[in-house]
Amino acid sequence: MLRTLLRALRPARLRIPARRFTAGIAALPPTAREALGTDVTAGEAIAYNRVRVATATAVALYRSGYTLPISDDDLDDAVLALDFPYSAPSPETRASIRATLAVLESDYTVTVTH
Repeated sequence: MLRTLLRALRPARLRIPARRFTAGIAALPPTAREALGTDVTAGEAIAYNRVRVATATAVALYRSGYTLPISDDDLDDAVLALDFPYSAPSPETRASIRATLAVLESDYTVTVTH
């Protein structure tokens, strides 16, 4: 699985009809403090960072051809492969990854081309 994820990090195009952008190896999304400022609450920071990890992981999994259902171990491996600073995501983060992956899978306007 790690090999497949690393292969997916090669430059690719994620096509959305209204807007196109290159989806290669992106920099780690900004942290809650960087994106929301210094007066962000703990709850907001936790929610933001959970979705930050989930979205990046789900996009990598989707580009790699993974579909639901997906095991907790595979999700943990995916987060590690993307160099997020966590040894394993929380159950809430795993649920968020699965929800994001489900949205990507169900939206026919999102396709991956290499």
